[in-house]
Amino acid sequence: MPGPNPFTEAIRGLGDNVSNIFKGTNPLTQPSITSLFGFTVPGTPLVSSRDFFLTQMESWFTAIPMRTQWMVLIEGYPELLQTAVIQQLENTFGNSNNYDINQSMSILKSFPLNKVVGCLFAQGVDIPANEKLEVNRDKVYADKQRGFIPGLVSNGREPYGNLTLQFRETNLSFTDFVVRPWTILAENFGFVARPDGDQRNVSTNIHVFQFTRTYQKLSQIPRKMWSFYNCIPVSVDNKNLTYDQESLEINSTEWAFSNYAVANSLYLPVPDIINKIQQKGWKSLIPTISPFQKDFGT
Repeated sequence: MPGPNPFTEAIRGLGDNVSNIFKGTNPLTQPSITSLFGFTVPGTPLVSSRDFFLTQMESWFTAIPMRTQWMVLIEGYPELLQTAVIQQLENTFGNSNNYDINQSMSILKSFPLNKVVGCLFAQGVDIPANEKLEVNRDKVYADKQRGFIPGLVSNGREPYGNLTLQFRETNLSFTDFVVRPWTILAENFGFVARPDGDQRNVSTNIHVFQFTRTYQKLSQIPRKMWSFYNCIPVSVDNKNLTYDQESLEINSTEWAFSNYAVANSLYLPVPDIINKIQQKGWKSLIPTISPFQKDFGT
């Protein structure tokens, strides 16, 4: 019985592979049309890999963002964060100036210093958004395991770390006149479950916005937002004073939280898209094709 005709098989393979290109199973950048006498016959590239990559890097969705454009927004401050309460909780040694924070609080938590560009004193953030599931490979019968691979067993989700916020030291210290007394409140009132509206609930929500470019002459927009719920400051780092040289003083604080969430921005680069459509039509949004296939897709 005669074997298959290689030329007939090549023609049949040609049709199969071309159809696979449009199904997405044959790459447009390196399509293999068919095989002849055991050798793969490469087809003409329908899309230029280089041009496609460069075009995608120009897109707003796949552009490299800026790491330094962010802000921290603290939703609110505890009502008990006031001189009378802190002085009752701490020993003032008869000096009414000790822990007298009312005037400082009225300035440091004011709208211009907290709501326009977020907390103006925030210098750095360590986001503890590490998700980790602890797993083991347990042996059911250790003495009869032989060559079988032990199965995976989940040991639970790893608990969250603390949110770290770093604040820039200024003449009126945000760390020492807001975060430090706030930590004292947390140390005294703890995480006891209380009804909503109870003043002893000293937690707040903190949001970290990461911004990116939009369009020329337009403001930046948040591309990602981290939200940390029921935050309470639990630690204020030591301070170091020295005579050697002047430098920017950064105070590190840690905040415990109950849960977190991350959200993407709902904004789109509308001006850029509209301009491209008006100038070149919808085809301007299609990636550059290979120079070998100028008429493809037209």
